[in-house]
Amino acid sequence: FSPEIPPFPLLAAGGGADAENSQLSPNSLDFQRPEFSPSPPPAPVDPLYTPNPDGTIPDPPEEVLEALRILGYNSFRPGQAEVVMRILSGLSTLVVLPTGTGKSLCYQLPAFLYHKNFGAVSLVISPLVSLMDDQISGLPRCLKAVCLHSNLSPSQREAAVEKLRNGRAQILLLSPEAAVGSGLFSVLFWDGFPRVAFACLDEAHCVSQWSHNFRP
Repeated sequence: FSPEIPPFPLLAAGGGADAENSQLSPNSLDFQRPEFSPSPPPAPVDPLYTPNPDGTIPDPPEEVLEALRILGYNSFRPGQAEVVMRILSGLSTLVVLPTGTGKSLCYQLPAFLYHKNFGAVSLVISPLVSLMDDQISGLPRCLKAVCLHSNLSPSQREAAVEKLRNGRAQILLLSPEAAVGSGLFSVLFWDGFPRVAFACLDEAHCVSQWSHNFRP
């Protein structure tokens, strides 16, 4: 037994004959789906510096040293200056340093300068919410960051995105799921979202410890 389903209205532009044709049966295929064209992502951010002609990384200029002082440090620790200059030169970089040796500064200083010069936001992808909270609580006073993860309510996520849109945060910390998700998590394609300077994959050793398909 198949009951007869009455026609249902579909939204149609215009009037007259168009309005009459807007009454289509559920089984009818004689209608057009609305076209959807997602907004293109913002243009990439140009590096602040370029490698030397021989391929080596330049020494930190005064702008970088001044940013270091603004963040509350008098000098770089071993390895930090090269990492910072590689990121500011637009080069992919793998950083393997023991805990407590200042890895966070390696993305915080570039994030500060990219936001200062271009209004860009820097992404930090972290596997654990507790690590995101630790990163935010340990930020220098001149840096602001927001989080996006599944534990936030919709209003909290919207508030975080609004801070990014208004230029009140330089860093976005998000989970791997948020980075590849859809819906509200697809903030990188929202109108008005700032350009992305670079992405930092925090705790990258988890990929080898937990296998490549443990998280997206």
